[in-house]
Amino acid sequence: MIYLRDEEARQFHTQGTAIALGKFDGIHLGHQMLMDGLRREKQFGRIALVFTFGNVPSSVLGGRVHKSIYTQVEKAHYFEELGMDVVLDYPFTREFAALSPEEFVVQCLVRQLGVQAVYVGEDFHFGKGRSGNVALLQALGEQYHFEVHAIPKKTLHGKVVSSTTIRDMLESHFYVANEMLGNPYFVYGEVVHGQHLGHTIGFPTLNQRISQQKIIPAYGVYASRVLIDSVAYKGISNLGKKPTVDGIHQVGLETHLLDYTGDLYGRCLKTELLYFIRPEEKFANVDVLKKQIHTD
Repeated sequence: MIYLRDEEARQFHTQGTAIALGKFDGIHLGHQMLMDGLRREKQFGRIALVFTFGNVPSSVLGGRVHKSIYTQVEKAHYFEELGMDVVLDYPFTREFAALSPEEFVVQCLVRQLGVQAVYVGEDFHFGKGRSGNVALLQALGEQYHFEVHAIPKKTLHGKVVSSTTIRDMLESHFYVANEMLGNPYFVYGEVVHGQHLGHTIGFPTLNQRISQQKIIPAYGVYASRVLIDSVAYKGISNLGKKPTVDGIHQVGLETHLLDYTGDLYGRCLKTELLYFIRPEEKFANVDVLKKQIHTD
């Protein structure tokens, strides 16, 4: 898969594309319906291309700090798993935001990317001031000879599946958030050295740092799964600030794999959090901690 960010994304040119447009935070069940459409387009020789933004529009236009369910790197990894050919993390600048809907379509989709089909959500808006909608996109599709597929909203438990709903659910209703995501919430990143406390108590762990720009569920212990060389290993993961060890305050994910031995330092791995077991807590001593890990 080709993954390009910022200026490289802006300079990229190709032809014969089927394009999904959106922010795609979480790549949830609704987003995956667009990806399903792109995979079907590949059968007709079209390039499956995701057009998204490395920086969220509200952070550029409104100056607000915006956290995401998945980081740019995590989204790129997930899009590759979903069979996409190209992912463009396009630079969202004030100049880009000033483009009219037709200017965006002509400059970016038609001339730059040779679009043949576009997939969007039914409430999609684009162009300066979000002035373009699906009806306008369809009219531009007729004018510039590309198909437009507007995908209806996905609902679950009577709620519309959306990134906003999932962000609200992650901490309080983790199992519902996972259902809406369509796959378990995950952390993807390099395995780094911790304090090696796990080795000393007989529970070696792999440690992954959490980006400050990533939305995380409640601190605590989770049943987890890690894919290593195409094999899935069950694990127990602690998400939090490791209050058992004094002086550690950085948020991270620490996972004990149940049936794996080997050196994973320096490797980038995907750790899926399957379900919540218990809240994070501080233990009186290492022996009490060791007993609790056995219980988990």
